[in-house]
Amino acid sequence: MGVHVKVAGGLVFEKRKEGTYVLLLEDRFGKVTLPKGHMEQGEILEETAVREVYEETGIASRIHTPIGKVTYEFTDSHRGESGVKDAYYFLMEKVVGDIQPQWEEVKGAKFVPVAQVENEVRSRGYANNLAIFQNGLAMISDMDKNQSDLADWIDHTLLKPEATDADIEKLCKEAAAYQFASVCINPIYVELAAELLASTPVKVCTVIGFPLGANVTTVKVAEAIRAIHDGAEEVDMVIAVGKLRAGDLTYVENDIRAVVEAAGDKAIVKVILETGLLTPEEQVAGAECALRAGAHFVKTSTGFIAGGATEDAVERLRQTVGDRLGVKASGGIRTRDDALAMVRAGASRIGASAGPKLMTSPRFLGWD
Repeated sequence: MGVHVKVAGGLVFEKRKEGTYVLLLEDRFGKVTLPKGHMEQGEILEETAVREVYEETGIASRIHTPIGKVTYEFTDSHRGESGVKDAYYFLMEKVVGDIQPQWEEVKGAKFVPVAQVENEVRSRGYANNLAIFQNGLAMISDMDKNQSDLADWIDHTLLKPEATDADIEKLCKEAAAYQFASVCINPIYVELAAELLASTPVKVCTVIGFPLGANVTTVKVAEAIRAIHDGAEEVDMVIAVGKLRAGDLTYVENDIRAVVEAAGDKAIVKVILETGLLTPEEQVAGAECALRAGAHFVKTSTGFIAGGATEDAVERLRQTVGDRLGVKASGGIRTRDDALAMVRAGASRIGASAGPKLMTSPRFLGWD
């Protein structure tokens, strides 16, 4: 039966003034193919794909969405093994770099206009890769039409109390591969995440007064100061929900302002209103408190209380703060369609625990 191995790689595209180009390799057999390679111990699929593209071509890239999986039998005389191989492919975009082919693996590499790709593959490619190319090209076309790349909008989130160091490491690897806006984690893991993401554009976000918002202001301030010291660049604070519901807007505003002042210019502050517990009028009042207190975002929910983000709440918050603050939709956002609905309602940031799933196109072929 032989071995059963996993490899990962991707279809890499580049946007140019004259149009979209796709990276094609010519392997040692003279076939047109895509960069891919074996997973190393401890890697996730996305990490393998980004690494292999760079090692084989010199191109640094970011992942947009999974494309699909190809399973086939193989014999590798160089490695002295044979068996079944699962090849996982992602749609990826060039970030930086010039082509520097890994000559022992490939004979050449080049970017070609997107319109020429399918013909190249049909004439000189592998038959079992055709569907990957076709679906990848369709995803690029969809992206051109919809301008719906979400990566820059997503706070990839893990706030479960049972989360471990290993879970945080996986979260950070995924965030780095997709180049999400941030990871949002509990304060105990800020230092670890800051270390793991130091060489990436992904920011570290943490939560303050979470999840109830019922800590006294001095405790929230202390939490914020410590989190920023540990490497947080964004802090999501929960308001004193009960005080807002009781109409004590002075307390709510001062509570927020104290955290904003503690953050200074070192971190942005997002204010979690917990809209599921508030009337529409209270949602507006809470957003106005955040605006007066100098916060940078208002945020719908912690995700720990029933009634997460809704389109109505997001639209209401956007109408209240205009373009003066960001609006973060969080809580119950599980699919790409959910996320895009929130963006259409006025969200400028999405908080979700399923970041990679939000990037998944409806054309995704899926894999186990």
